[in-house]
Amino acid sequence: MPRPLMQHGVGQLEEMFAKGKADPKVLKQMEQELQYRQVPRAVALLAEVQAAMYGGTAAAPRVAALPQQPTRALASAPEQPSLWGRPSEAHLAATPPVAQPRPAVPVIQSPVAKPPSPPLPAMPLEDACKVLKTTPGATWESIEQTRRLLVQQSHPSLLKPLSEERRAQALTDAGRANAAYATLQAARCGRT
Repeated sequence: MPRPLMQHGVGQLEEMFAKGKADPKVLKQMEQELQYRQVPRAVALLAEVQAAMYGGTAAAPRVAALPQQPTRALASAPEQPSLWGRPSEAHLAATPPVAQPRPAVPVIQSPVAKPPSPPLPAMPLEDACKVLKTTPGATWESIEQTRRLLVQQSHPSLLKPLSEERRAQALTDAGRANAAYATLQAARCGRT
């Protein structure tokens, strides 16, 4: 069943109710939507909507039965089978069927393992500043922004129309920008 009012909050539904109390189509849509909501405001609004639809005062809302998990009806205590005797009919009816074990699903591993990416090459602090076009006194936000712009130039969608050598150069430049950023970050944290 479509729920056209699902995106609306309870406050919006209250405003809609205040404006459209006389419109049966709006009231019907609101009633259908509010039956799925369990917060107190929505329950109270549902009672008001139903009172406006069916006439009368706002009483306990008529909530449609939501689909629930099937439950097993328990009759009076079924008679227990004797230890060595045959089980009674009532006991067999109340016993759930035994699930068959599922066969184990084999885990398929890829025959070709992806080699780990090589570590970023270390570079002197001066070279890192040159690669990121910054000075040692620059703000960290400007360094991050510069690195982000340099790495974005090697995005696959931008590399697609380039030739092989230009593509390789763009990837190398992105790797150098990441290495320079790692060097500056280590210097910033005092690890150099």
